[in-house]
Amino acid sequence: MSKLKKWLYERFLPAWCRDDLMRANELLSEKCKAQAREIERLQAYIDGVQAAQRRQPRIVINCREVSKP
Repeated sequence: MSKLKKWLYERFLPAWCRDDLMRANELLSEKCKAQAREIERLQAYIDGVQAAQRRQPRIVINCREVSKP
């Protein structure tokens, strides 16, 4: 939280509102951090799957054209 916001909250909000707001901000920031960690983990999984797909061997079938009688 920026210094200005913190100063405004401490200066102009009533104590009960300030405490509730600070507690809610803490909970939301923890939730945001947890979601960021989950996004990083899922992105790593996606990158791994894409790398595995790129490295799969290609199946090449060599065949000649067959002329019709």
